[in-house]
Order: sequence, then structure tokens, then C-alpha cells
Amino acid sequence: MLEAKPNPWHTLKFKFFLLLSILGPGIIAGTADNDAGGIATYSVAGASFGYKMLWVLLIVTFILGITQEMGARLGLVTGKGLAALIRENFNLKITTFIVAITFAANWTNILAEYAGISTVADIYGVPRFVAVPAAALLIGWIVYKGSFRIVQKVFLTSSLLFLAYLLAGFFAHPDWHDAARSLLVPSVEWTPRFFYMAVAIIGTTITAWGQFFVQSYFVDKGVASEHLRFARWDITLGAIWTAVVAFFIVIATAATLHRAGITIQDAGQAAAALEPLAGVFAKHLFAWGLLNASLLGLAVIGMTSSYIVTEAFGWEGRVDLKKESPVFYRLFAFSIFSTALVILIPRLPLITILVGSQMLNTFVLPFLFVAILTLLNNPKLLGAARNGFWQNLISCIAVTFILSMALALVVITLFHFGVSLT
Repeated sequence: MLEAKPNPWHTLKFKFFLLLSILGPGIIAGTADNDAGGIATYSVAGASFGYKMLWVLLIVTFILGITQEMGARLGLVTGKGLAALIRENFNLKITTFIVAITFAANWTNILAEYAGISTVADIYGVPRFVAVPAAALLIGWIVYKGSFRIVQKVFLTSSLLFLAYLLAGFFAHPDWHDAARSLLVPSVEWTPRFFYMAVAIIGTTITAWGQFFVQSYFVDKGVASEHLRFARWDITLGAIWTAVVAFFIVIATAATLHRAGITIQDAGQAAAALEPLAGVFAKHLFAWGLLNASLLGLAVIGMTSSYIVTEAFGWEGRVDLKKESPVFYRLFAFSIFSTALVILIPRLPLITILVGSQMLNTFVLPFLFVAILTLLNNPKLLGAARNGFWQNLISCIAVTFILSMALALVVITLFHFGVSLT
């Protein structure tokens, strides 16, 4: 009796739906990279330097895809979050140091999300004392009351709303030829401001919290190790989507504000300045996009801080386990409500918080990547899934690029400071 041959269409259909079931962590992590601090950083970069920094964005997109794949692979093969693996494979001092600096960086990033919400509130004349607590309560309610599936659906829907920035970019009528050339041909200004913005772009695109989030979220979702290939598709789509949104934010402000010689300090000023140059619709798209990004970042980074601490100290920490994960939700509440109180302090320098918090990420990343690469080269931990020669080489080049840009910022700043004294 002849065996029935498998139907190729059914096989393809099964793989498609399997991919859909796995999609989420990479796209959400990538999208949340374009949070309030990210939008402010890209807006200021475009307004200040035109298209010149697009090549930095192209490089960090590749690095983002590489580093997020590392996290996904670690999570799927071991079934554990990054903080848990660090605790199990390093001593207490190293674990505490990495957890502490990442939690601190996350806290400043959450502060930046509220700065974004406050900026949008100012645009529409809503008092910050109303907008900030309302945002905190909304996100707290969604995460605490919603199941994992509901929370993910909210996050993915939020990710689609970033299409607003693509529309804003087209309304700005950019010089596509100049933008493409700047994307592929590096151009550098040897000034502290240029390298400050470049380092901020690196830190807002490749975040310390993103490394922890993508791994913990894959584990929380229960994705099996045999589905790593599909998880890589998720990671790749997330990195590409991150770059596309960032690209359109830069070209929107470069084509309008930089061309008109308008200097801005944050994304709110960018939205307001776009109105006479690209129309009122572009202004509202920019503002609504900023609000959506701030709310998504608030939830994702708050959850990441909870993941990090609970995993590092061996406590239960999952979205669906309400009663079994009290510490997870207490940490989440602390992260989003303590920052909400701080952001309401009068005359707080919002732009310093927005861009400075992103730059801080860049200085945290090297410490984290050393730990991740150590784990990825442990044959007892990953077996055949451990890093190969080319993966290690590319990873080392990526870390070297990040360190070089950070060191260049320090050296050029000190040089200019010395020259100004003489």
C-alpha cells in the first residue's frame, strides 16, 4: 500500500501559522526601542545634523539583530531568562553589579517615557498632573489585570501604530537621494555634540533592557528550542521595523527642521515645528506616535525590571502567575509609580532625561555583552547551539564599535574642553 505524500501546501500553511504563534518578543522589543527617549534622540539628530547620522543607524540595526538573536537563543535552549543564567554562572558580586546598573538604566529610561507623555500633554494643553498619573494607572491596570496573551496583543497593536512616523516622513518630502547616500556613506563631524548624539542613537537602539526583555519574554511565552529558526524571523522583523521607524523619524526632521535651520530640544518641539513646514496632520502624527511609544516603553521596560530582579534572586516572575509572583508586580509598581512622582517635579530638565538616559545605555552595554558572550560560549550550557567562530568575531566587532564610539565621545569632549581652557 502506497503512503500518502505530505501536501506541500499544508506543510507551508502549518509553518506559517507556527511562525505567527511565535511572533511577538522580537517585534515588541524592537518596537519598544523606539520609545520616548528614542524618538527624542532621532528627532534631535535629524534636526541638528540632517541625514548625516543615518549610517550610524544602519550599523546599529545589524548589531541589534545580532544581539537580540543571542538573547533568543539563550532563552530557547536553556528555558531561562538572562538574569537567571548570570546568577547561576557568575558570582554574587558580578550578578549584583550587572543587575544594579541595568535596573538603574531602566529606571532612567522609564523616567524618559514619562517625559514623552508630559511633552504630548503640553502640546494639547493637558496638565501633567493629570496625564502622568493616568498613564501610570492605565499601564499598571493592563499588565496586572491582563493575561499574557492580552498583554501581548496590546503590545503588538501598539507596534502597528508606529506607522504614524512613516506617514510623517512622507509628508516631509525628504531628499531620498541624499538620505540614501548618507545611509551608505559615513560622514562624521569631529565635535562633542555629534558623538554625543551618535552614542545616544546606539544606546536608544541597542538597549540593556532589550537584552533581558527579549530572552525573558520568549521564556515566559514558552517557545520551544526547536522553534529557534522561527524565533530568528521574529528577531529579524523586529530589528528591521525598529530601523524603518527610526529612519523615517530622522528624515522627517532632517527634511523640515534641519533644512529650515530650526533647532529643537525634544520630540515635542519637533511635532510643533512640523506644523508650519509639513502641515498640521504631520504634527499630530508625530505627537500621537510619541504618546504611543511612551506608553509601550513604560510597560515593556517596567516589566523588564521585574524580570531582571526576580530571575536574579530566584523568585517567581511571570505575567500569568498573579498570586505566585507578588515580587514581580511590586517591582513593576515601584518602577512605574516612583518615576511618575519624580517626573512631576517642577522645572525638571526633560531633554537631559530623554537623551541622557539613552546615552547611559551605551555605557552599560559592554559589561552586559561580556557576560552574554561568556554564556554563549559555554558548551555545557548550550551544547551545539553555542557560538561559532564567525558569531564570536562579529560579536566582538560589534562590542568594539560600541566601545570605540563611547571612548571617542570622552576623548573629543576632553580635547574640546582643553582647547576652550587655553
